[in-house]
Amino acid sequence: MTPEKKQTNWRGWGIGVLIALVLIVCLQNSQQVRVDVLFVTLNAPLIVTLLAAVAIGALIGYVAPLVLRHRRGERAQGKTG
Repeated sequence: MTPEKKQTNWRGWGIGVLIALVLIVCLQNSQQVRVDVLFVTLNAPLIVTLLAAVAIGALIGYVAPLVLRHRRGERAQGKTG
C-alpha cells in the first residue's frame, strides 16, 4: 500500500506570499503623505494609502470578472431567446 500524496495548495501559498509582501512594504513606509483624491486633499500615513490602494485593486480584481461573466450571460440569452 502506497501513502497518498497530498496536493500542494499553490493558490493559498501565492496569496500568503502576496499578503506578506504587502505587509512588509506597509511597515517600511509609515511616514505621513499628502494624498489628492478628486477634490479632496488628505494627510494620511503611507501605510493607510497603500492598504487602501491594495483593497481597491483587490475589489476591482474580484468584481470585474463577475461583471464580464454577467454580460456574457446576457448576450448568450439574447442570441438564443
